[in-house]
Amino acid sequence: MAKFKEFRCAKCGRVYGEEDVPANDGCGGRIDAILDVETLKKSITKAKLKKAALGLWKYFDFMPLRKRENIVSLGEGGTPLLKARRLAEYMKSPGLLLKNETMNPTGSFKDRPICVGLSRALEDGARTVASASSGNAATSLSAYAARAGMEAVVLVPEEAPRAKLVHLKTLGARVFRVRNVSEGVDSTTTLLKQACDELGWTPIPSFGPFNCFQFEGTKSLGYEIAEQTDWKPPDWVLFPTGSGGLMAGTMKGFTEFREIGLIDEIPRPVVVQPEGCSPIVREFRDNSEHASIRSWESTNTIAGGLADPYPWDWDAAIKYLREAHGEVVSVSDAEISRHLLLLARLEGIFAEPSGVAALAGLTTMIEQGVIDKSETVVVPITGAGFKDLDHAEKLTGTTPTISPDVGSLVDALDKWYHGSSAERS
Repeated sequence: MAKFKEFRCAKCGRVYGEEDVPANDGCGGRIDAILDVETLKKSITKAKLKKAALGLWKYFDFMPLRKRENIVSLGEGGTPLLKARRLAEYMKSPGLLLKNETMNPTGSFKDRPICVGLSRALEDGARTVASASSGNAATSLSAYAARAGMEAVVLVPEEAPRAKLVHLKTLGARVFRVRNVSEGVDSTTTLLKQACDELGWTPIPSFGPFNCFQFEGTKSLGYEIAEQTDWKPPDWVLFPTGSGGLMAGTMKGFTEFREIGLIDEIPRPVVVQPEGCSPIVREFRDNSEHASIRSWESTNTIAGGLADPYPWDWDAAIKYLREAHGEVVSVSDAEISRHLLLLARLEGIFAEPSGVAALAGLTTMIEQGVIDKSETVVVPITGAGFKDLDHAEKLTGTTPTISPDVGSLVDALDKWYHGSSAERS
């Protein structure tokens, strides 16, 4: 059994034990899992972790699952931490490292939280699981539900990319586009809550207040970075941010490792959001008491995975920003697109817009002098480019058709070398 001292709701304060903690208690708050640090100090060592097989489940003792036989896995976690040599030189950030989360089974970091949430749902006897997602969390849930033999229902926004929908339906999920009825309101999450309440489904979106168990899975990203940097975490980690779960979960992982004594310091986090949807950036800059957060008025951005008008885990994100002396930054769609091409052409990693937003944020932070070139930086690349081929096609232009002779090839190459950057695809 994972070693938790208690489970406490961040909103209403209700306390639960391992046997009676629900996925959520209906009050709208996230139930926080609090480790029994003193017990773990006696059993967890660097040597033990180093010997364990790569992957998320090497951290079983930190996860809210009772028995290992209930694990539903597709080989998630254990993703590479890469030295960004060419991109680092271009961005004038010699200490830049890329955590390539596109190597997860369904192509995004969402496999980390969702596999834990679904494993716990299976352990608790759930039959139907449901999600509200722009695509990645829903795809992950569909894959793990198929693996476990469970039914998955996923609700996606009207504008969800075609490639993501194809992936979902191929995996056997029941997929429904949900109409947007008003600005600043996420119709998919509204319907998800109603459906789960009335139909008895288990919600497993990547939002802490809906499912506290899945939130714990993201901690593994922080654990891995700590191990892969030889227990000396970077100065900064920049997070592409929608609901705040990625940043908050990862920082929780760093914090727990520090409490256990495996690392001495935690990185400073940076929340990076698109200019078209930046509610956490706005809240942090307002410097208010943070009793609540205003929903963003629209979701006008190419980074659909970050377009959360109401960021469900905003409170945890703000908490770690304050505690770790973090920063926030908004980036334009144009800069996101530019960094998508830079990452692909300088490092060979094909990412979706949401997956590269933090790189655009790094450029801004360097230009503003917030991050120094002498500092080490980790940027998670959170989602594969195959999830949004339409946008990549717009950036790279059409593919020429030529005759099967060298002369035609040379002429086409000459046009390519003298064309615009968009044409050099």
